[in-house]
Amino acid sequence: MTLDKLLKENAAWLEQLTKQPVLNDKVDPAVLALPETQRQQRIADLKARIDALSFRREKAIAAYDGAIAQEKAELDILSGIKPVTPPRRGVAPKRSAAKPKKKQ
Repeated sequence: MTLDKLLKENAAWLEQLTKQPVLNDKVDPAVLALPETQRQQRIADLKARIDALSFRREKAIAAYDGAIAQEKAELDILSGIKPVTPPRRGVAPKRSAAKPKKKQ
């Protein structure tokens, strides 16, 4: 048997199978739609995860930008150069120690 003959037989067999109805009325249409429903749900889940990750990335970038701005502001102060722009988040002032109450 040659390869051409095998390919022709295989093509004829596949064509015959594609023309046959699949399971006729034995399958509920809701079951047939299930893969599409699952696909749509997976797409929605992935979009939600991407949005959450993007939000977390933006928060992390903003935190790093704030920390860098603070460090640059301190460096400018220590170097004797006035900062061009104030830092985004100010440094918290130190609290003074509590004074003891006077006895009367």
